Amino acid sequence: MKIGFYSVVPLDDKKNWSGTMFKMYEQLLIQGHEVVWIPRVRFTNNEKKTFRFIEKTFNKIFNRGYNRHLFIYKAKIAARRLEKNLKDFKIDVLFNPTHVNDFAYLKTDIPVVYLNDANVAQLLNYYHYYSGFGILSKLETKYLEKKTLKKSSFAVFSSDWASNFAVDFYGIEKEKVKTIKFGANIMVPEKINFSKNTSEFTFLFLAVDWVRKRGTLAFESLKILREKGLPVKMLIVGCDPEINEDWVTIIPFLNKNNPDEFKEIQQHLLNSHFLFVPTKADCTPIAFCEAAGYGLPVISTNTGGISAHVIHGYNGILLSPNAVAQDYADEMEKLMNAPEKVKEYSENARKLYDQELNWENWGNEFSKILKKLG
Repeated sequence: MKIGFYSVVPLDDKKNWSGTMFKMYEQLLIQGHEVVWIPRVRFTNNEKKTFRFIEKTFNKIFNRGYNRHLFIYKAKIAARRLEKNLKDFKIDVLFNPTHVNDFAYLKTDIPVVYLNDANVAQLLNYYHYYSGFGILSKLETKYLEKKTLKKSSFAVFSSDWASNFAVDFYGIEKEKVKTIKFGANIMVPEKINFSKNTSEFTFLFLAVDWVRKRGTLAFESLKILREKGLPVKMLIVGCDPEINEDWVTIIPFLNKNNPDEFKEIQQHLLNSHFLFVPTKADCTPIAFCEAAGYGLPVISTNTGGISAHVIHGYNGILLSPNAVAQDYADEMEKLMNAPEKVKEYSENARKLYDQELNWENWGNEFSKILKKLG
């Protein structure tokens, strides 16, 4: 099957969407499909000026934010341009990961498979950069997203949280909405040592957004344990907060595309006891899939699509979004006092990775969808 893959950058770019786009492209090739890059449509400078004028006018009139990514005028221009561009390609299926705006008004006989880790409507007032929009902008956003979902032959999401929303909120037919979980965007070891030394516990905070991932909450939770005399250490990778404690190690940045720095990331995943990221908002944190590959239990928040990758009481702990530092400290103390439970969670994490949190599984499941269009 010949698949047109719609993307901003070339498909061999391993940095696009933290490597997720490349992994999907790789799996499509492994599955035996022919894949061609359909570059995302571009806008002229005059069109961009018009887009900014619309946004500023909305801001001025309503004194509210405007979703510059999804609005009808821009969507119609994008659709016309994409229709013209598609004439240069002979493809069986058009694969559209994440792009809502460009497909809402698209007229084509080519089946479209849409993919995302969330519905944009779910992100309104959930993610900070999707907050503060005026009611008309929100209505416009939802209108365009519904059109894109309705026009797609299939809509694929990485969690039931997102899939169920598409069905329940937008009324999309259940038969065309599928859940396929993402995998790890880094290599994982074939074998894991599940029996780590528990004379001291290392909690890994692996994230680049200190605020949204609630790094301060993680630090305060571990500080409570330290004050009780428990042997805990915190390892922060990806952020550079102003913390000066001898039990906290901070590594501001590691590039997983650099072989030496990737090895360092691997060692941190192998040597830590828990991935501790009590995030405020998330869809599908790829780091949680990677943790599973390394047999690393996760401690986080029951929010967004996280429960698709972390099962409370199986491969980690998920607390309420309203949980405070003391709540996390209490749960972590229980685990530290039950090393056999930590080992069990670790083994279960790897089982979850082997069963479904890997890209080979994604490729197999996605190909089943494509066969229905063949």
